[in-house]
Amino acid sequence: MKRRQKGFTLIELLVVIAIVAILVALLLPAVQQARAAAYRTECLSNLKQLGLALHNYHDQHQVFPPGQIASYFATDNVGRYALPGEARDFNASNNTQVRQGAHGTSWMLHILPMLDQSTIYNSWAFNANVRQNGEDPPLVLDPDGRPIYPAKRNIKIFYCPSRRKQMDAIGKYANTIRVDQSWTSGGNDYAGCAGSGITFKDDVNGDQQTYHLTPAQLANTVVVGPINSSSPFSQDQTNIGVFGVNSQTTMSSISDGTSNVIMIAERQIFLNPRPNRPEERSSDGWAFGGPATMFSTQFAPNDSASVTGNLNNQNSIPRHFSEAGSSHSQAVNVLLSDGSARPIGVNIDLRTWNNLGNMSQGSPVDLP
Repeated sequence: MKRRQKGFTLIELLVVIAIVAILVALLLPAVQQARAAAYRTECLSNLKQLGLALHNYHDQHQVFPPGQIASYFATDNVGRYALPGEARDFNASNNTQVRQGAHGTSWMLHILPMLDQSTIYNSWAFNANVRQNGEDPPLVLDPDGRPIYPAKRNIKIFYCPSRRKQMDAIGKYANTIRVDQSWTSGGNDYAGCAGSGITFKDDVNGDQQTYHLTPAQLANTVVVGPINSSSPFSQDQTNIGVFGVNSQTTMSSISDGTSNVIMIAERQIFLNPRPNRPEERSSDGWAFGGPATMFSTQFAPNDSASVTGNLNNQNSIPRHFSEAGSSHSQAVNVLLSDGSARPIGVNIDLRTWNNLGNMSQGSPVDLP
């Protein structure tokens, strides 16, 4: 007599499916946590490598690179940036040919040779401005006659894996565009610290200006206009960071202690602009000096509020243009000036955060 093989009953099958679903539900958070931890570790590694490159730059030049070079020369009505080695006065008040706040190159461009990216650095057209290094008509061609756009090159170490993974998921950086440019490659997730007394405004037409304000002056107000000798506002030397416009910071300049001063941090990127306010999308681009590559510790990490006050009847300006921020849970990774990297909680005391950005305030703080 032929015996019939016994199979799963419907109830047994449902029980097995339920058990598998429970196991997946239990394991998935652990997998996600492990992935997030790996991303945080890779992000910290990126910061350490950037720190090593900056220290190597300092060893070679006895100074850290400027946060933004404002050395825009107007010759025969043609604007260009000073060539490497060309006489260049970093003090705009002493040189009528230099426009303070010109949209120049960032510190990131100048450490490329220390990051094994000499090919990109050597392809940069230093006789042109930043925009011309990323748009048509191309200024540089490869040996085969193909255009090279160095400002559009993606450099892995400039990207946090958590941030760009998140942005990939929402549409390949669709909601993070540079205010002044049309391309979306060549982005960056890290920025140099400019202290707590600085904020930026990046106009839709590409004009960029930098403002140095004391905390009391900044409060809820953005000055629309360059800071100069006739301005009622002037740079507060106690609230400046390692990077700034035409800065020439040395190790000895960091008098509050290299282990107490932030050099680089992950930067805030605003992914969801308000309706009819495209200018509230974050700037992006490692080559650009300004809000894309420098940040202020005036406001807390991951703050998404807007500054609503103004002095010149301009529209409100989102202050997250120049803030630290991250896609990691409850923390932002920072590089200290001694080359060490660590996470700092986004709920850090604001006064402590302010002071961590200032390199010579005279009141060093202990990290929490």
